[in-house]
Amino acid sequence: MIKKLSPHDRFTRSSMSHPKVSEEFFQKHLPEKIKDIMDFSSIELQKESYIDDKLKQQIAHLLFSVKFKGQPDFLYILFEHASSSDPLLPFRMLKYMIAIMDHHLKIKKTHKLPLVYPMILYTGEKPYAHSMDPFDLFPLDEKELAQETLMSPYHLIDLTQVSDQELKHYLWFGTLARVLKHIHDPNILPFFMSILDDLGELESHGEESYIYSMITYIVGVGETSRQEDLFQAIRKLESVNEEKIMTLAEYLKPEVFKRGIEKGIEKGIEKGKRDVAKNLLLKGMNLDDVAATTNLPKEEIQKLLN
Repeated sequence: MIKKLSPHDRFTRSSMSHPKVSEEFFQKHLPEKIKDIMDFSSIELQKESYIDDKLKQQIAHLLFSVKFKGQPDFLYILFEHASSSDPLLPFRMLKYMIAIMDHHLKIKKTHKLPLVYPMILYTGEKPYAHSMDPFDLFPLDEKELAQETLMSPYHLIDLTQVSDQELKHYLWFGTLARVLKHIHDPNILPFFMSILDDLGELESHGEESYIYSMITYIVGVGETSRQEDLFQAIRKLESVNEEKIMTLAEYLKPEVFKRGIEKGIEKGIEKGKRDVAKNLLLKGMNLDDVAATTNLPKEEIQKLLN
């Protein structure tokens, strides 16, 4: 349900919509730095059709766009009328400022953010009791950290600029980072061979699930013309048992899968075949192709399908 405006809101908004009223208000209250660069003749009251209903429930506002003198850029002046003291008003204003920027990007088809200057006209019975500094909403012992991080350049870890040697110093995250860094290699096999020792060390820490997750990702997304060699390299890991090998085999070409079986899947082979067949059926492969891939009789596959 959209917020119903109070008589105070309606009167203030209606009056501020008058060009002379808004111009005098801005001449009086805008900082000199903004007045020096803005073209007062370009002040334009914006429509509110793009504002989502949740935001409408929280803010009774007017939005003006202003062009810079001699510049194509835009400045938005956000005018809010408040008749009661609200500690979260700075946060609500911040949310609306972001919405204004987002709308500007969409309608102007640009990657440059507009300036948004928020102004609040308070008309309560008692002096306003709360801070207008959004950082005062953080706990006192976190305010300084919030100031340092919230609007500072964000921390980017660019893996293209981090060497594999440096990543090798960190077993858990480092192995993950190297996988993510090399997953688009034209041939994933050499990289996989290079991390076998790291995967073996992870095995010694009981990280079977973590290892299997990485291997599934590598097999499913990585590219190689030597799938059979990749298949055999995976089998060197003690934590990847025959059942898991069979499940991984669904990502491989059928002829590679069959050769992998011939090279040594003996223990639990039938159960593994059925698991693979189930997975392939769930993925939508037809009965004949499943039979050709797993070497299971069609009758047995039909039972699984039923």
